Amino acid sequence: MTDLIQIGLGPWGLDWAANILPQLPDADVVGWVDASPEARAAFTGGEVYAGVEEALAATGAVAAIAPVAIGAHAAVARQVLEAGAHLLLEKPFTLDTATARELAGLAERKGLVFAIDQNYRLFPGVPVVRDLLERRAVGTIRRVSLEWHRHHSGVRDSNALVELAIHHFDLMRHLFGREGVAITCVPVTPVRTAQDRTPGASLIVELDGGLTIDYVLSSQGVGPQTPWPGVWRISGDEGLLQWGAAPDDHRSVSITDADGNVSAVEVPELPLFERAGVLRAFLDAVEGSGEPTSPAADNARSVAMLEAALDSARTGERAKVRRW
Repeated sequence: MTDLIQIGLGPWGLDWAANILPQLPDADVVGWVDASPEARAAFTGGEVYAGVEEALAATGAVAAIAPVAIGAHAAVARQVLEAGAHLLLEKPFTLDTATARELAGLAERKGLVFAIDQNYRLFPGVPVVRDLLERRAVGTIRRVSLEWHRHHSGVRDSNALVELAIHHFDLMRHLFGREGVAITCVPVTPVRTAQDRTPGASLIVELDGGLTIDYVLSSQGVGPQTPWPGVWRISGDEGLLQWGAAPDDHRSVSITDADGNVSAVEVPELPLFERAGVLRAFLDAVEGSGEPTSPAADNARSVAMLEAALDSARTGERAKVRRW
């Protein structure tokens, strides 16, 4: 049993409380935190505190989960880590590489588990596709495309790069085992800062080894909805690997050979799906029996890709991904 506090009782935090935490009985939430007096008054599921330090001191919790608004991520992370607690934080955990590396370094110096909720890594198709790519199932990769299209107000009414593209940048790194090199991004509407609304973008993403990905992100227009991870088409000398299908089938994986024969690939269920799987890995890491799905030190490289996309969207030019 791991004693936790949950920081954030907005809509996403309440979703965590209602739908994710009950799946893991050993995640014992001993306190809740929200800066809003209204949110604290409305919540009846346990003891609620106004601040992180107060909650940790009063409960003796050793870890925190933080489904809070993006703008609060860095400040909350600093508070939790400085207080000596392990942390599972929503993504993107920051919007710039310098802050990402600073916070990851703080956790390392204090010997703390600092994990990021990159929940798309815990879709059932991910380990299947990653294994196929590692085994060179389609030969040398020549072309990759990724399409995401859903009518979703949370994406449409925000900056889609910040709200959603961080998922796909992280999946690119995870699936191909390569790091970002440069990104060219054309947003649907002008983007000067990360706070500017844009409902989508078209991007060319360059990874190590000369691999490029044509990536389209759209929350407008008529068309079948893709699954949340998107529809991936990976073309090689020996075949075409496709993961995802519209409408909204994230379990579809197939390979088309050079003669046009299509073979469906079996996609086993995962023990825990998406956020619940991320939380399971975090709890295991806190207990010393596993590794988090996405450690902050590694996830900083996904943040670097987001930072490059925002730079390119602002300048209209190809932006290099910061490396270290």
